[in-house]
Amino acid sequence: MIGRENNEVKLSELLFEPTPLAHIWTTMVLLCTFHIISLRSSGEFGASLFVGVAFGYLLLALPPFQFIFGWKRPSRISIPIFLLCSALFTFSLFVLGDYLPNGAPGISTSLSLIFPIVALGRGFFLLSGFMGKAITSEPNIFMRVVSGNVWFLLVVRIILLSFLVWWFGFGARNPVDSDPLSMFYWSTLFVVMLFIGHTIQNRNSKIGGESSVGTRSFSAISILLLDWSMVSCMRMLDEGAIASTLFEELAMFIFVIAIILWSRTSKTPNPKITSAALSIGFAYVVLYAGSISQLSTATDLNISAVLGVGHGLTSIVILILVFPLSTRIERSVSTGSIQSTNHGDYSEPTNQPV
Repeated sequence: MIGRENNEVKLSELLFEPTPLAHIWTTMVLLCTFHIISLRSSGEFGASLFVGVAFGYLLLALPPFQFIFGWKRPSRISIPIFLLCSALFTFSLFVLGDYLPNGAPGISTSLSLIFPIVALGRGFFLLSGFMGKAITSEPNIFMRVVSGNVWFLLVVRIILLSFLVWWFGFGARNPVDSDPLSMFYWSTLFVVMLFIGHTIQNRNSKIGGESSVGTRSFSAISILLLDWSMVSCMRMLDEGAIASTLFEELAMFIFVIAIILWSRTSKTPNPKITSAALSIGFAYVVLYAGSISQLSTATDLNISAVLGVGHGLTSIVILILVFPLSTRIERSVSTGSIQSTNHGDYSEPTNQPV
């Protein structure tokens, strides 16, 4: 079906407008540049750069500043003013860092310490976006088919996980040629993830007797995301290929922002709320990248290992929240169905003879 409801908004209309797209490219360039600066100079200056840009995006979430250089402004106006505000924040933070009390953690240390929080926040943001979409709209045909039967989803996951484990775990080679330890923990991961995912889907499909299509679809996509996060966690801790890891994280950054906005595409969004959500999403991405950069430069861990821990924390959040959020979706869908039924009962009375 090509047509859409009059009150629906496409994701491309929110994310790939000229100004947001310009901010995406600008942010990616800035993050790579800031990490190089952190490696070559003092950690305090690099951390100030990351936090300054994050504060710039948080400033952009406020309505008065949205009017001045927000997402609806041309990129030639929005980007320079945003960079100027970020530079002022960066300079102020770097100068104030010299006046911190003795024993107080510096900007670099503080940014490193928030890494577990932002890693956990990624799982929350993703599930919140999926939940919002499940409540306000119907799933597409693909998700209906995949989530329609718990055993069919299990078969799909066996195929997907088999490929991921073979490709990332065994290097696209015969598993027999791998060392025994690698074969053991990748095989264990494969079996454990299949069991956990199947148990979650089976439980979520029986909320209130028989769950709605939206609840089953939310649970299924959350389980697939859980599978990917755990495989990514294990691969990054085991492999340590920095180039591919950074590319994957940049894609994940864009994915997080897209999911935040995608959850609002089932109806005409409030411009103020959408602008604030987009700004907070960018600020989160910058803080997450900054915490990874500072943690990797301040410790012996490489970037891949740090990101592997982050994916592990994201998996924990998904594992903990998928059932309570599924219950909330089912409750919202059931309430909406009851209200629709009751509204249909209030029809105009017909004239009946006395």
